[in-house]
Amino acid sequence: MGKVLITEKVHPVGPQLLRAAGHQVVQVENRDMAQIAREIIDADAVIVRIIDLSGSLLGTAEHLRIVSKHGVGVDNIELDYCRKAGVAVTVTPNANSLSVAEHAFTLMLTLAKNIIPVSNAYREIGFAAKNSREGVEVTGKTVGVIGFGCIGSHFAKMAHGAFDARILAYDPYVSEMPAWVERAGSPEQIFREADFVSLHANLTDETRRMVNRERLALMKPSAFLINCARGPMVDEAALIEALRSGRIAGAGLDVTDPEPVAPESPLFSMPNVIVTPHYAPTTIESATRVSQIAAQNAIAVLDGKEPVGRII
Repeated sequence: MGKVLITEKVHPVGPQLLRAAGHQVVQVENRDMAQIAREIIDADAVIVRIIDLSGSLLGTAEHLRIVSKHGVGVDNIELDYCRKAGVAVTVTPNANSLSVAEHAFTLMLTLAKNIIPVSNAYREIGFAAKNSREGVEVTGKTVGVIGFGCIGSHFAKMAHGAFDARILAYDPYVSEMPAWVERAGSPEQIFREADFVSLHANLTDETRRMVNRERLALMKPSAFLINCARGPMVDEAALIEALRSGRIAGAGLDVTDPEPVAPESPLFSMPNVIVTPHYAPTTIESATRVSQIAAQNAIAVLDGKEPVGRII
């Protein structure tokens, strides 16, 4: 039996499965990197959420056979090292897709209806808050989706089904899309035409800083940006400038660059911005599914079996 290091807090179902399979489980709930560095040395498997697993850290793990990602984004794992060292890397496909899509959908509606600033104004000035600002309808609007994988397609289906929205999607890696989706020829088309731009792509060299000053300048002044993908996809300084100048109407951000957001960041003081702490996948259902699949992947590899969601 092996030793499994879990670098962060996860739903108890995962550790329970590992122990039931006879494995030793060491869990570092407070993300203490010094403790992680000590415990990884003799670990056979690592289950990781969002902390960085550099090649130098992974290189100290003498018995490591698998890095099991608790989620789907692997930008925090040094994949080149894992390839060279023969360490398997797995993700938990579709386990948190619905939760993240629902969060993006919630951000879109909350921004459109000015829920947070009007609620705050009600407490401060009373019923006069009713006339403090106007919201906008989502029905019939153009919703731009960048990245049409599991999360992006869930989100698009919600927007189209609930509000008869025009769905404009950009994803050069998806060959087929539903008939109710218009395929955008470029990211620029999304930024020019959409009333809501929602990011759901993986973080790659191609998508890093894809939301830059030039593309933000293409957006309608009435449009909103939503990011539940990865923070580095957005040039945050350019976004803050666009928000301050009224270049765009607002933003809903579940991810930022860096994470966490600095307490003094202007994002926290802007009434047209909602910032949540990488919270989109944090539902009971998602936490259970992701923890279970991440643990099952570790168990499979340590048993010499094929896991799901293997990328290396």
